[in-house]
Amino acid sequence: MENIFVSIVILTNNAGCAFEQTLNAIDRQSFDKAYEIIVVDSGSTDETISLLKKYKVKLHQIKSNDFNFGLTRNYAFSLASGNIMVTISQDVVPCNSLWLNNLVAPFHENEKISAVQGEIKIPENADVFYWEKIGYFYFTSEMINWLTKYKYGLSFVNCAILRDFWINNQIGFALHSEDKVFQKKIFDAGKEVIFAKDAICYHGHQYSLNSLIKRLINEGIGWQYVGVKYGFLDCLRDIYKNKWLVRKSINAFRNNYFKTMQELFFPLLRPMCIYYGNKKKI
Repeated sequence: MENIFVSIVILTNNAGCAFEQTLNAIDRQSFDKAYEIIVVDSGSTDETISLLKKYKVKLHQIKSNDFNFGLTRNYAFSLASGNIMVTISQDVVPCNSLWLNNLVAPFHENEKISAVQGEIKIPENADVFYWEKIGYFYFTSEMINWLTKYKYGLSFVNCAILRDFWINNQIGFALHSEDKVFQKKIFDAGKEVIFAKDAICYHGHQYSLNSLIKRLINEGIGWQYVGVKYGFLDCLRDIYKNKWLVRKSINAFRNNYFKTMQELFFPLLRPMCIYYGNKKKI
């Protein structure tokens, strides 16, 4: 049996037909070492399972009510055989055939590296949330402080980690933000996360009002798992400090750049929802 060098790990739930673009892009990788694709599905009721059966993947299924970001991620990693585990989201598409090679190559440069963060770009001509498209989705202070401390954000949307490090530093229970939990473990162990700008994936979202509020509240909840507090004064400061975003929002509305009302009110919604989620009991 050929030794597996890389395990590509994907969590799925009702990924939809667009997931085929992700699988096809992985199939097209120019990579000279053996790799496997591991998928853990949490109760999909759409075409996800039938789609996966067309590809050479190792599929494992759990019940939807057994899903937990931290524990399910641990379970998926435990199924991996590769020395390097690559994780991408179900709605992410590698942009070219060199993505995988570029993502894992930095591990050979420095033994202190425990994770490599890939580049995430907005797909061209896609219907993407305005503030995500212009790069101001994460404007609040808790995220700015995190990036100041840790240099890079680690996102399981598109990254690679060393299996040996994970074995001794497993994530544990986390309702959200399990990637930040893992990044903190890397930092606390004196290891490094580096950024691979040429390991590019396309990824973007559009939100309904309800899905946006849920997403932002979940971020606030997730910060609790890494000990980050975001209080009422932080919320007020961020609204006041970033009042220029409110002006920008009004101008964008006047110029018909917005398609939804949630885009208009985002400079207020984000800090308010982060605060609400951060004060919820977990």
